[in-house]
Amino acid sequence: MKYIGSKARFAPEICAILQDYIYRLNIKTYIEPFVGGFNIIDKIKCKTRIGNDIDSLVCDLVTSCRNDPSLLRLATTPTRDKYYDVRDNPAIYQNWYRAAILLFGSYNARVYGGCYGATSKTKDGKTRNYFEEAKNNFIKQLPSLDGILISCCDYKYIVPPSNETALIYCDPPYADGIGYNSEFDAVEFWEWCRRLSEKHIVIISERAAPDDFVCIWQQETKSHLNNRAKKAVIEKLFIHRLNYGENH
Repeated sequence: MKYIGSKARFAPEICAILQDYIYRLNIKTYIEPFVGGFNIIDKIKCKTRIGNDIDSLVCDLVTSCRNDPSLLRLATTPTRDKYYDVRDNPAIYQNWYRAAILLFGSYNARVYGGCYGATSKTKDGKTRNYFEEAKNNFIKQLPSLDGILISCCDYKYIVPPSNETALIYCDPPYADGIGYNSEFDAVEFWEWCRRLSEKHIVIISERAAPDDFVCIWQQETKSHLNNRAKKAVIEKLFIHRLNYGENH
């Protein structure tokens, strides 16, 4: 699914690392506190998969359309005026419909602080329908979302199982990110990761981490938040040193 900060580009590399932990440590529960566009969890094989996000848009879309995929026939390419009406008047639209319009129709998936991007003129003068492309990709993704337990809450309220070791993969709002993560407390988040690492395996996607976290993978890429000013960044995976020594 198109979603800001999505790790879809790195799914093969990230999923291989996560899956290796699941197999080697015989992990039965996999949790994503920041599931976003479900672009990692949909490829993970584990007995129990839990996808959580504080953003109700993505949770509503997946929950509703997974139960009734035919709903998506009602979500057609919005005009610019329709997009902004849906964005600015949440009370008059069904949650799943509003989610589809905003998630599929926003520029570069920037639902918060972004703008209309459902269609655009290409260099050769043709119209490209990004909305329909995103919707069709989501339709293809839906079967892989079966069986995922979905919750919508702040990551701090997630309670991992107490009788087993779970694998927790976190893709939080980045410290150098944009707009919608301005209230995210990174210090509190890393402390939460430390606590959970005493019992569980916690792996975090970020570009930098505190000194007691070890980088286990990295790859240079280009930031796509602004097509006119792309910049080179290094995506990384971190694990707490408590877990690093005994599992590597």
